[in-house]
Amino acid sequence: MGDNGVPEPMEIHTNNLHVGDILHLKYGMVIPVDGILLSGSQVKTDEAAMTGESDERVKELSEVCMDRRAEKGVVDMKKLDKTEAHALPSPIMLSGTNVNSGDGRMLVIMVGDNSALGEIMSKLKKKQTDTPLQMKLEIIATEIGKIGTYAALLTIHVLLFRYFLDGLLKRNLDLFGGEIENESRPFANNLKLWVDYIVIGVAVIVVAVPEGLPLAVMISLAYSQGKMLKDNNYVKKLAACEIMGGATNICSDKTGTLTLNQMKVAHVWVGKDVELDLTQDINKKMLPIDPMKEFPNHWAAITQAIACNMPPNKDLSATDKSMFDLLERGSVDPETLKTKHDVLDDNTKKLRFPFTSNRKRMSTIISKAGNGTSYDRRLVIKGASEIILEGCTHFMDASGQVQPLDDTHRSNIKETINQYAKMALRTISIAYRDLEPGMNGQ
Repeated sequence: MGDNGVPEPMEIHTNNLHVGDILHLKYGMVIPVDGILLSGSQVKTDEAAMTGESDERVKELSEVCMDRRAEKGVVDMKKLDKTEAHALPSPIMLSGTNVNSGDGRMLVIMVGDNSALGEIMSKLKKKQTDTPLQMKLEIIATEIGKIGTYAALLTIHVLLFRYFLDGLLKRNLDLFGGEIENESRPFANNLKLWVDYIVIGVAVIVVAVPEGLPLAVMISLAYSQGKMLKDNNYVKKLAACEIMGGATNICSDKTGTLTLNQMKVAHVWVGKDVELDLTQDINKKMLPIDPMKEFPNHWAAITQAIACNMPPNKDLSATDKSMFDLLERGSVDPETLKTKHDVLDDNTKKLRFPFTSNRKRMSTIISKAGNGTSYDRRLVIKGASEIILEGCTHFMDASGQVQPLDDTHRSNIKETINQYAKMALRTISIAYRDLEPGMNGQ
């Protein structure tokens, strides 16, 4: 407490936070507990770790959030689309999320295993189970141990039986003294002999236990890991080698887990389906194509939409690189087109709307589009096929003529998209609109 009776801020370890504490939020910090925002200015958090949404989430006081919901007419958040729900502000601060901007204070309401991050971590804590190979080794070691025990017991009994039989037959058995002359400690000598027999039995058990078997298995698994690494299969745990070795079918998605994460344009729909040749040369480089033969009436629009509507080269995704590769195969220089249409990466005057998870598309306004008007500006768009299709009113047919997009053609295009998806292809659509003065094209 300060001199005026007001509590002063203090730094404590996150493990010492309790329900009811007031936590100061600062830019860049990772929220360690769950809570409710009490006060703040421009507080935004990144909840991608919890919700998978990469967009920032605006945080406001609970009263402000209720007013915003009332303005939108929202009664039940569960009935909202996840995109709409994510766009509304929220007073809830989740553990494990980052403060991207602003500062404020929050009331701690959940800590430890009861927090959002704690629940996830508790579910990840699993009792380590034995691998199939370990279970088999355990069975083998148990069986060998049993056999060794039986062999040791049999050895001890045989030695004792031989001792007594030899003593009776040769009449040199002297258990209690008197039978053999000059024997001062008969029982002690016999006891020492019997203990030696037991030691021999124990030695048999020790030798029978396969202590070197786990080491031999680990060496073989390490060798298998090296072999798999040469095949570009990175194995983090040695146990994966034995499991993969016993697999007959491997099921995987197409996100690059078992691939090189390199995409190529395989099909193009331009009023008709065009399948491109994916043959590679000896250097594993795609062979050139003749676009004037494949889609001569659409190549100019395709090159504009690809070359001029891309993020900087350092931010290119695998999908963007595949489209750039299509231009290279068609002997088109993207930088030349960017210069022609005034959309170079270092041009700060260009109008561009980057790709976001909400919009699922990217748009750029280019100049000198060749649309035959004095204004000569065009909006080029690329993105998710379904979303681009919903915003289109016309399409280019196979001859390059612009036709109205009626329900029949829209249905045919949707069917084409579904067919591509069934072929495990990622579908990307491109579109454009010629702008007129006053349409914010500058």
